[in-house]
Amino acid sequence: MGSGVFVLMERIVPLPALIATLAPRDAAEAERLAALVPAEASAIEYRLDLAERPIPPGRLLALDPRPVIVTYRTPAEGGRFVGFSDDYLRLAREAFDAGATVDIEHASGLLSDGSVFSDRRRVVVSAHFLFSLPEDWGSRLSAMLSTGARAVKLVGGAADLAASLKIAQIQRRQCDASVAVFPMGPASAPGRVLSALSGASLIYGPIERHTAAGQVPLEDLLRVYEVNRPRRIEALFGIIGGDVSQSLSPILHNALFRARDLPYLYLPLPVSDFSRGKPQELGFDPPFRGFSVTQPWKREAAATAVPSEDVRATGAANTLLFVRGRWRSENTDVDGIFDPLADYDTGEGRSAVILGAGGVARAAVVAARRLGYEVFVASRRDERADALAEELKVDSLALADVAQSEADLYVNATPAGSREEDPSAVPVRALGHRPLVFDCVYRRGGGETATIRAARAAGCAAIGGLQMFAAQAVRQARLFGVQDATLEEVTEIVQGTAE
Repeated sequence: MGSGVFVLMERIVPLPALIATLAPRDAAEAERLAALVPAEASAIEYRLDLAERPIPPGRLLALDPRPVIVTYRTPAEGGRFVGFSDDYLRLAREAFDAGATVDIEHASGLLSDGSVFSDRRRVVVSAHFLFSLPEDWGSRLSAMLSTGARAVKLVGGAADLAASLKIAQIQRRQCDASVAVFPMGPASAPGRVLSALSGASLIYGPIERHTAAGQVPLEDLLRVYEVNRPRRIEALFGIIGGDVSQSLSPILHNALFRARDLPYLYLPLPVSDFSRGKPQELGFDPPFRGFSVTQPWKREAAATAVPSEDVRATGAANTLLFVRGRWRSENTDVDGIFDPLADYDTGEGRSAVILGAGGVARAAVVAARRLGYEVFVASRRDERADALAEELKVDSLALADVAQSEADLYVNATPAGSREEDPSAVPVRALGHRPLVFDCVYRRGGGETATIRAARAAGCAAIGGLQMFAAQAVRQARLFGVQDATLEEVTEIVQGTAE
């Protein structure tokens, strides 16, 4: 018994630590989640402020031999613990006495008394600022270091992408191996990855349930960004969009870079306002050399750089590339639609209905016209379809009339299908004469969209979003420096994500 307690008491979190964050609702779920923690994780954090029923800390330590961190976070720090300070101290002491490392908020003042949590090797001292780091963050960091805690964690809210990257730069300049500085909030994902690769002492990744906005799943930290493999990075790339959390682009491009040992990193870059955020002006070391662009910023991206022929034709860009001191815009979506369609003969003497009026719809119009189709555009808002049709010199079709139409090709260029519960974007009635159906939507993790399922059920030939993604990604990868990228290689990587 005595030796067992000694072993538990000596569970010290190694630094740097790759930490699996679990948010179990009860003890049974804690046991299930603990079994999912990958071998590469060096510690496990339990966010007990998110538990719905009390979980004895001693039971948590019995689930896995790795060091355990027990955390109770209050609403002021983005958590849900609403008890009194005496309750906070009692619960933290219970975890500490059981042999766990405890995460103590510096503002609580509990670490000012050296007799409280006397073994500071099992203490993480934290400071969370929901909106942004305060101007005196440096002096606060010094005060936290003076507590003698095993690790010091400084977390600041990132209102936008620039703030996220700024916080990551702070971590990059740290010399103390016990320090972790990283962002929190919806725009924090790229900053978290960069902080991890810049030597942060603590790297957190959730298993199943996210405990805060902008977190990067532990599986992605390991497999996509390889934060446990320190390396030199000379250039950054990324995908700009409103919500890029489900994009396959980071998986694909990082895999291509890794296969060729290129010193590049590709990041998710959530942008809520392209014109104000000006991602093409982001300053970071290493520098950004290229961006993929997704909804809703393709038209804005087209206006920020020297346009290619396809950008001029579509009025939209899905790629920005820094070449010889200036930004160039490209549209590889046109390739992503043209190439799969070309496998089904030309469109000469045939008609196509493009559903949507955004950036992908513009690419679909250009691709279909190049193949010889007579093109009609339909959108949820008829006036948007009319405007797009007039701009690109094609015809428009009222959305209410799509079901009665008899086109040879239907292209879904809307977001419909992104969620499992979404209905088919193409009316079932329009599928009766077995047209070719092209759905530009894909879902990370695989699974056919309702549009593809409806097309196959009606006996139609169908092209899925993963085919489009792979076709456009080949050209985009070449623009990003992977000159020998092939459709076969890209398709293999993309299909692997759906298994």
